[in-house]
Amino acid sequence: MKTIKNILGVLLALAIMTIPYSCGDDVEYTPAEIPNSIEVYFPDSNSSKIDLSSEATSFEVTIARVKTDDAVTVPLTVTGGDGIYTIPTSVAFAQGESQSTITITYDPNVLEYDDYTEITLTIGDDTYTTFYGLSEYSFSVGIPAPWESLGMATYVDDFISAFFGISQVPYEVEIQENVLTPGLFRLINPYSPEVYPFGLNGTGTYDESQNHHLEIDARDSEGVYIRQQDTGLDWTYGNFLVWSIASYEMERNGKTLEEVKAQGDCGTYANGVITFPPSTLLCAMANYNDGEFYTANGGNWFKVVMPGVVLSDYSITIAYAGKYMGTNDQVAGIVAQINAVGEDVESVRLAVVEGTNVDTAVEAIKSGSINYVEATPQVGSVLIPFDNEPVEGRYTIVAVTYADNMAQEVSSAEFKYTPPTSETWTARYVGDYVYSKFFEGMDPGLTLYQSDSDPNRWKIENWGYGVDFIFTYDQVTGEIMVEDQEVGYVDSSLGTVYVDDLVDYTGGANYGYSYYDDDVFYFAVIYYVSNGNFDFGYETFTVTGSSAEAIQGVLSSRTSSKTTSKALINHIKRLKINELSKKEVY
Repeated sequence: MKTIKNILGVLLALAIMTIPYSCGDDVEYTPAEIPNSIEVYFPDSNSSKIDLSSEATSFEVTIARVKTDDAVTVPLTVTGGDGIYTIPTSVAFAQGESQSTITITYDPNVLEYDDYTEITLTIGDDTYTTFYGLSEYSFSVGIPAPWESLGMATYVDDFISAFFGISQVPYEVEIQENVLTPGLFRLINPYSPEVYPFGLNGTGTYDESQNHHLEIDARDSEGVYIRQQDTGLDWTYGNFLVWSIASYEMERNGKTLEEVKAQGDCGTYANGVITFPPSTLLCAMANYNDGEFYTANGGNWFKVVMPGVVLSDYSITIAYAGKYMGTNDQVAGIVAQINAVGEDVESVRLAVVEGTNVDTAVEAIKSGSINYVEATPQVGSVLIPFDNEPVEGRYTIVAVTYADNMAQEVSSAEFKYTPPTSETWTARYVGDYVYSKFFEGMDPGLTLYQSDSDPNRWKIENWGYGVDFIFTYDQVTGEIMVEDQEVGYVDSSLGTVYVDDLVDYTGGANYGYSYYDDDVFYFAVIYYVSNGNFDFGYETFTVTGSSAEAIQGVLSSRTSSKTTSKALINHIKRLKINELSKKEVY
């Protein structure tokens, strides 16, 4: 039996193989010398930005040390401050004390809102420093501009829901706008247990020692971004951090707002609603996989609806669900699955087009220049005939919703079409397939067939979600290549799931290659959808028999359908970014 992996159960196991969103280079490690000093350092927990209160006159900075045997006073060098802040030039540690603080004072009456000052503190004597901690701490400090409450916004999260596979439930959160910077918004503690519908999820904690507002920069309505922020939530894997790819590219890689807008990484603010394109948000947990981060909003659920805005729901979600045959035993068209449709949609027009140009297809549907199927707005399957005899290649299902005789919203789903063949096969072996990268578990007694027309072509029947697993195996050279093919499962928001050979997918053997050894086929595979991939690595098929009697015995004992044995777990919205791909992904 096999099931689709439950992300909550295998979260730590997946850390072995990840494809994080990262732009760094490998760094050569050189062991440091063993320090002999008291090892004074600035903790990583010190913030790079300190917001002051106009009603206070001081704030503290923490400094730590490793060796605590003696009382000691450590000199500090101060750079910056512009004469506004009074900063001590030393820090005193009492005997046995591992942490101490210095108090920096200021006059709030001379500070301007949002006028931040840069300050750098340095351990003033190198003999007190350590190889393993920061000897210098730079930060900006000032009084943030005041905020004005706009009321209660409707918020749909697709950060935490994306990672843990939970429902995207709209809920109300107070939203404020910066008085001095219109378009700069913040949701007030949107993940606190009192506000967030899922609270602590039974096992988590929330940091109530400070506010964890979610700030969204929408000053440019076409260039919305979210800087890295802590939600305050810890669901057993450390603080949950959120931000957007646009912010990452600007802060880490020095790109301009115009550049990230051109890349399609920014969100938009229109008609009182803030949204982001799919997979352009990021999330991470401090203690999961060394803090590596992952794309969020894969299901395109993230949304902030301003107070007073009443939305009409014209949305639709579709997926490719297979082919259907005509009366002449030829493929007549495809099956489109409507998985969700907005309550304000009056009708839906669907068409299937060759290629991936959605915009052109939408205009053709609007003008009636191509054939389309008009369907009632309800969840279910719709048959869409081909205009012409299809050829092998990429196709796209395009759906346009209508209300008040006007086109409203668009959804599309790409798929790869392979014409059926009259190829015949001969059963050669039986064996057990072990899944681990998308499905999970062993599938015993599967039959391995060899093509009658091409001896290098093989298939495992009734594999995955009830499909054939096709690969080539040259018994002379030993070369094996898994065909790029569907697994038989269609996700409600991400579309068709595919499996491919890692060599084909990446264009090389750097991540592994398929081979055969001692009655075991080792398939180096990767599972993916159109906008991301899941896990990758080796899965195996172990040959257990080859006689006709053994094959017949297995065939007679198997059920006609295995789909009832699979539990569909909503974990696959947690996609990894396509950094491995060197090919066109369907």
